[in-house]
Amino acid sequence: MPHVHEFSIAQALAGQVLRYAPAAGRVREVRIRVGALRGIEPESLGMCWEAVTIGTPIAGSVLRVDLRPWSIHCPTCDRTWDSAVPFVTCTCGEPEPLPQGGDELDLVSLTVDEDAA
Repeated sequence: MPHVHEFSIAQALAGQVLRYAPAAGRVREVRIRVGALRGIEPESLGMCWEAVTIGTPIAGSVLRVDLRPWSIHCPTCDRTWDSAVPFVTCTCGEPEPLPQGGDELDLVSLTVDEDAA
């Protein structure tokens, strides 16, 4: 189920895409990169994207989300690894390694069909 957080992000993102989209052609795909600290659920964001783009020149475009993983560092064994979740136990047994993540939300690219104007 979509959340207000994802809905507001989808609205802001749609505004950015409309600003950068060429006047001629149809935006087919939008790629974004999202840091782990953003707490975004990609499926929810995709549903919100569909809703906020209805009736706009970017309606029907597909939103591709590159959700960046958490970087986990263990202070006990000095190991660092990527994880989809922030709270995990290290293989050395350390129950509380330190999660780190970025808070980026970057518009990476637009794919446009230029002859579909």
